[in-house]
Amino acid sequence: MTKDQLMVLATVSLGIIEAVAVAGEQGAPGGVLYAAMQAQGATHNQFQSIMGTMTKPGYLVLEDDCYRSTSSTPELTTKLTRILAAIEV
Repeated sequence: MTKDQLMVLATVSLGIIEAVAVAGEQGAPGGVLYAAMQAQGATHNQFQSIMGTMTKPGYLVLEDDCYRSTSSTPELTTKLTRILAAIEV
């Protein structure tokens, strides 16, 4: 993976985390998240891949087609922020 690809993936992931946080207890609807990513050129497979990468290790949880934060979400936020900081140096 190139630096540019890593930067895009980290930025998109942080955006998803922010959208989930803003949605609060109800969670962020998967369809809305997908539509936002699709508007930026993402395919459904890319959306599913990114969301799977975030849900499989438990950073987010998917319930009733809504994504919600978990106790591990801050850990991922920290990792992604560090990745972006290292790339931008």
